[in-house]
Amino acid sequence: MKITFLRTKKVNYMQIYLKEEELEKDNTKEIIEEYKKKKYNIAIFIAGKENYPEILEKIITKQLEEKRIVC
Repeated sequence: MKITFLRTKKVNYMQIYLKEEELEKDNTKEIIEEYKKKKYNIAIFIAGKENYPEILEKIITKQLEEKRIVC
């Protein structure tokens, strides 16, 4: 599971990338509920077992590219 955060002046965002099995765990549900109470906008991305590492690598690569463009 990977969690990313983005905080703007008025809105807090949270993205969770995980496998379907991870979504069913109590620990994951507790994390989601905790941030819902804090009024975060939450996006959950579920990947299959076979391609999870590839998807995560693409997400990280994209985030790094965006940071280079902004800086």
